Amino acid sequence: MLKHHIAATTHAGVKSMLGLHFITKGIISIEHGKTFNTLFEKRHSSDYEAFAYCDKALVDDLTPLAEAFIHRIKELLEKDK
Repeated sequence: MLKHHIAATTHAGVKSMLGLHFITKGIISIEHGKTFNTLFEKRHSSDYEAFAYCDKALVDDLTPLAEAFIHRIKELLEKDK
């Protein structure tokens, strides 16, 4: 977002701006957007709720999705360097 001069002052703002400027324009896939939203919600619940559910199966499912999301972001950062 910084590379494109898009500002957000909260985590929720980052989530909104990611959707508005990257996912709706097809720069980041809907699947990656869903991954980001899931990870965002898991982080949020672990920070602000009394209990957060996470088991090995969930981690095993989310890890490759998170890695694919990170790979896509790295591609975008390298583009037009």
